[in-house]
Amino acid sequence: MSDTTSLIVPIRDFAGMTRLRSVLDADGRERLARGLACAIVTAGKHAGLSTTVVTADDAVSAWATDNEVSVVVDPERGLNAAASVAVQQVSGPWLFVHADLPAVTASSLGAVAELARRSTVLAPSMDGGTNLIAHNGPFPFSFGEGSFHRHLAAVPDATVVASAALSIEVDTPVHLDALTASKFAPSLTTYDQPVQ
Repeated sequence: MSDTTSLIVPIRDFAGMTRLRSVLDADGRERLARGLACAIVTAGKHAGLSTTVVTADDAVSAWATDNEVSVVVDPERGLNAAASVAVQQVSGPWLFVHADLPAVTASSLGAVAELARRSTVLAPSMDGGTNLIAHNGPFPFSFGEGSFHRHLAAVPDATVVASAALSIEVDTPVHLDALTASKFAPSLTTYDQPVQ
């Protein structure tokens, strides 16, 4: 077994987050997407994980390279295909984590990485999706609406980790407004911070 645990982060592009159009203009959404990406990559570095970004976007690839992050080319056949291709490129345990988690921390990723050496780990999102999967080897990815229950049905003995750091996401204006007002997620107010 490899001693290195990989953090795999899918990032389609920095121009997305379209569900936030009513509260953020294109520049604001891009800054937010970059800030969230920086936050998770920084957390992964501090947790001692080897980070890989999955993307087909040139700007994201350039950003990852500038931040000494490996890149796996997304085959652009959907998130499940991107995840499957990415896990084939790493050895040992891996964490597949979405990039829109404003409360993610090094300690939360490190704790999951430790669990992943012994068990599959699933972290549900607030809306029934799956924000994190940790495993070793191929996995039956089934992202999409209600994916947490499909993933748990596929691996019923998985360890379920329901924590604010891994379950809270920024998908809608309601999420963004509540998190910004609460000051719970510092990454939402430090858009332009570099990977540290």
